[in-house]
Amino acid sequence: MTDADIAFARAYHAATLLIAANPQLMGFAGWPLAMPSPKPPRPIPAAALLRGWADGTTDVTLALRNSVQDLADYADWRQTYTEEEVGADFLNRYGWFELVGPEGHFRSDAVRAYIAWWGENLYYPWHLHEAEELYYILAGHALFEAEGQVSTVLRAGDIRIHASNQPHAMTTTDSPVLALVLWRGAGLQGAPRMGTT
Repeated sequence: MTDADIAFARAYHAATLLIAANPQLMGFAGWPLAMPSPKPPRPIPAAALLRGWADGTTDVTLALRNSVQDLADYADWRQTYTEEEVGADFLNRYGWFELVGPEGHFRSDAVRAYIAWWGENLYYPWHLHEAEELYYILAGHALFEAEGQVSTVLRAGDIRIHASNQPHAMTTTDSPVLALVLWRGAGLQGAPRMGTT
């Protein structure tokens, strides 16, 4: 096994233990027995920032946060948005990769599990998508807004669920935020779109 294979196996194991121990996470989409599906690394600037960040976890989230940092250089990082939509600074301090899913490092058509990172003092504009979504904060904190819900600062261990096509936004302040993001249901292979409609 390569160093990348080992790093991803550890992350998948840490995610499995975390989700199995949390009824709300397990109840949202279950957790598949997924086979490795190696991807070539796709580096982004935010990976180095994530790798060097040591704050904002809990005992429950620490193992997965550490595993994510260990694989940061091997991940198939993505950025959904363009510079015109969010600006260059946002793109330099943001990114995600699909740990489990149809295009993930572990293959499954039942659920998508993303690892997503935003640096401090970023505004993630209003957007929506068909798939239902669950955010589980692994480290740091951010202000979450969603149509029809009270705006709330979420910290490590907190959960926020967005319904299908429910507009939502997020703002980080003095801390980055690292999240496990689960998608389920219709639109699982879709993508977010900017705006509120």
